[in-house]
Amino acid sequence: MNKRIVVIGGGPAGVEAASTAAPYAGTVTIVSDRPVGAWHQLLPSRVWLTAVDNLYATLGPFASSTSGFPDISRFTLAEAHAHVDRIARRWSAQQAQMLNDLGVRIVEGKASFQSPSQLLIASNSDDVMTLEADAFIMATGSTPFVPPPLAPDGRRVFSPATAHEMPHLPESMMVIGDGPTGFEFVHIFSALNIDMTWLVLPGGPSCAIAPDTDAFLVDMLLRRGVQIRPGEPVAELQRFEDHVAAVKPDGSRSEAEMAFVTIGNRPNVSRLNLEAAGVQVDARGSVRTDGYGQTNIEGIYAAGDARQVRAGSVSMAHARVAALHATGQETDPYDDPCMVIPFLSNPQVAQVGVLAAAGDSIQSVEVPMQSALKTHISGHKEGFLRLAWNRNRQVVGGLAVGYQAADALAPVSVAIKTKATIDTLASLYGPHPSISELPFMAARAACRQAR
Repeated sequence: MNKRIVVIGGGPAGVEAASTAAPYAGTVTIVSDRPVGAWHQLLPSRVWLTAVDNLYATLGPFASSTSGFPDISRFTLAEAHAHVDRIARRWSAQQAQMLNDLGVRIVEGKASFQSPSQLLIASNSDDVMTLEADAFIMATGSTPFVPPPLAPDGRRVFSPATAHEMPHLPESMMVIGDGPTGFEFVHIFSALNIDMTWLVLPGGPSCAIAPDTDAFLVDMLLRRGVQIRPGEPVAELQRFEDHVAAVKPDGSRSEAEMAFVTIGNRPNVSRLNLEAAGVQVDARGSVRTDGYGQTNIEGIYAAGDARQVRAGSVSMAHARVAALHATGQETDPYDDPCMVIPFLSNPQVAQVGVLAAAGDSIQSVEVPMQSALKTHISGHKEGFLRLAWNRNRQVVGGLAVGYQAADALAPVSVAIKTKATIDTLASLYGPHPSISELPFMAARAACRQAR
């Protein structure tokens, strides 16, 4: 096939789209305004989470500890920033080499549509070029949404996108907003013995991904001394020389040395001039697509956060389906129930599929993490794994909380995709000792429960 494919965006979804399309297309071009492979928004949190885990490695799992901290001076913010930069450069170089080996052309610049078949590229050196293609795949990611009164300033107020600008670790910190990112940074800051205040909406905090885990995680953070203050949204952040103050509409205040704002993310498509291409977006700015990622305009696709703001694995799965469809290959539409969605590190939280339905049509069983010998060997015994199945005994979902929880759900993802039953899963045995044994153990518990 001699189709010309242009991928807009060089993050995980963009690289996946370009590498998937390369064997089937005449030409594949990837356009990015930053080095390909860059995961600029989430990489700092992943590096920080790993660094915190390493700090506590000699003390046992921190989730089980209510007192005692490691030598926090071993966590150097400057070194953490430098390590993020090193990883970003090495990963980008590796991804660029992989794309080059596949014959993918890499163009650096900012893209905007001129028509449904034409793209204008403005480079950082003010050079302008035009690209025409038979299909475009938009994989431009998302950007944090921050109300103007709460905007980061690089001194006292930060966000996930500006975490790398933090000059030092403060003695006190306010986190404004929850969701997975809120939980992750509250975990990081509290583990570094920073005095934490968490401002969330009424009924919060909520991780949004796996609501059944909220109570478990909140209890862990309360034991660390985190002060959680649900209430009205923050109306104003007053900035002073040595602290900030969050002011609510009722006049109540919370103060800390610094503030970290994580309200949510929005698709990063506003500068693509989608109107010129006739592409439709919804009220939240997400691009409307079918199951293959194709928009209302034939030949224009959206993948990842441009289509739906979720996990990196979802973005890459979107991208693969879109690339195969755009190049005329046979493919199934994106299958959301099979995707494992994780966040945090220790304990990690992960969910796949569905866990409940109306009319009690779904049953579940729960086994503690300590059911697996591996957790006793590693010392990470807290948490649980829940396995769900339907009236046909087919596996339909799983939830895991604990060390390496996402790895524990990988067999459940395969079971959902292949429509395997709990009986089939019960007949299988993962490597012993390993975390991957837990879904099979849960299936055997489900079979005993059925009797």
